[in-house]
Amino acid sequence: MIKQIDNTELTKMCLKLLSKTYLDLGQHNVDTKTKVNIAQNLSFDLKQSFGSLEFEDVQMAFWNGVRNTDDFSINPKTYYKWIKLWQTVIWTNEVIPEKQRDKRLSYKSKTKLITNK
Repeated sequence: MIKQIDNTELTKMCLKLLSKTYLDLGQHNVDTKTKVNIAQNLSFDLKQSFGSLEFEDVQMAFWNGVRNTDDFSINPKTYYKWIKLWQTVIWTNEVIPEKQRDKRLSYKSKTKLITNK
């Protein structure tokens, strides 16, 4: 769970995720200082609002956001929306029989689906 990850480690994980996301969006010219600042914001927001998610869920939220939305800039409003949408996908699929669950959740075993909202 995100709430159990050390703050420094979480920020490093966020920086790596943001770097990949910028590449996925074709934004190769984002300076390191900007990436670090956004990573710190993301890390804080994850601890504050999404502590019960796994970091893998956040990675999937970004993957889905890049590929399935019209958002092309990374900022708190964008990533918050992506994570909230993905959290809804997870929670909606909790009560659905495993065979009928959203296939994008195949990275989660049935025991890993989040049960505490």
